[in-house]
Amino acid sequence: MVNIAIVGGGPAGVMAAIVAAENSKQQVNITIFEKGQVLKTILCTGNGRCNLANNTKNFKELASNYPRGEKFLYSIFSQFDATKTIKWFTGHGLKLYTQKDNRVFPITDDAHTVRDFFIKLLNKYKIKIKENCHIEKIEKNTNKFKIHTHNEVLNFDKVVIAAGGNHKSQSVYNLAKNLGHNITRLKPSLFALSLSDSNISKIAGVSIESASIGTYFDNKKVYSTQGDFIYTHKGVSGPAIFKTTGACAFLDFNRENPLILKINFLKNKNFDSLNDEIIELVKDNPKKNIINLIRQFVPAGVADYLFEKNSLNPDKKAAELSKKERNRIINMLVKSEFSAVAPVFDSEIVTAGGIDLKQVSSKTMESKICSRLYFCGEMLDIDGFTGGFNLQACWSTGYVAGMNL
Repeated sequence: MVNIAIVGGGPAGVMAAIVAAENSKQQVNITIFEKGQVLKTILCTGNGRCNLANNTKNFKELASNYPRGEKFLYSIFSQFDATKTIKWFTGHGLKLYTQKDNRVFPITDDAHTVRDFFIKLLNKYKIKIKENCHIEKIEKNTNKFKIHTHNEVLNFDKVVIAAGGNHKSQSVYNLAKNLGHNITRLKPSLFALSLSDSNISKIAGVSIESASIGTYFDNKKVYSTQGDFIYTHKGVSGPAIFKTTGACAFLDFNRENPLILKINFLKNKNFDSLNDEIIELVKDNPKKNIINLIRQFVPAGVADYLFEKNSLNPDKKAAELSKKERNRIINMLVKSEFSAVAPVFDSEIVTAGGIDLKQVSSKTMESKICSRLYFCGEMLDIDGFTGGFNLQACWSTGYVAGMNL
């Protein structure tokens, strides 16, 4: 009988427990220790729908969606990629569907379905669950681990630490630290941005589709992406912004030294192509107010905001537009600049940083410095963009850990 402790009842820990129970060649006794309720965190993913994977078939392309951990994940995804993840879920009875953007959801569009699915499997394999259980310390003596909870000390042969990420506190990482592991710098990732312009609240709720965003810091370009975003009362949010803040998580920007966002609202147009188009529009509509022509390119509220921001007269007739004014209008559409001065953490749930990957085997998820100890999930210095990538890393690292227990 091999006694296995899983510290953390989130997606990675639960996956490791089930895979270990399914594939062990000897009898195992598995116990999950969870400080709250098992898989409670999964209920808010995908806005309650549970975006549980991203159906990117090439494992290197899949790994490119992780600002931290990309190369480490090559070995992980070569063992258990998105295709195998989907096959694993459907093979165990969970019906899924894939959206056009490759995001994968349960057919019910309800995260409770995914949680119930896992609870059934945990019960099937008689995996013990200790909820509302705080682990105070883990000690290793020769080949045995002693787990100290608030009211008992238990012995185990192998331990998986999958306690999730927490950029606000080091306490969740102390279990690994006390066993000799390094913790990299911790920061939040995937957050909205507050902009310096207080007038941005005028267009709160307006969405922009398929924009190109170049991000600059200390006068250097640090990231570029394309995608949708939305204006908020404080600034900007949405998929393209989450990608940007994921890539820029460790940049200490502020009001004095902001992130500069250069936005092309029309990703398939540049200065020259838009110049030709506006010249034709002006020629065909000389008596129209210029603002009405520009509203063909961006939402009306955004057009009005940009004209005010750039001190342009919206009521000027198209025929009266000077070349200098036309150039200013084109520039505000293809390279508008905004200063991001602070993160907004309203919906942020991802941590950048964690267990130093140099101390973990990507082939087995076993610690390189403490045998029979394994790590998986957000405890590791791995984080992905929005779109199912963070849960994918949990399933994949949990699977590999479970197979090697």
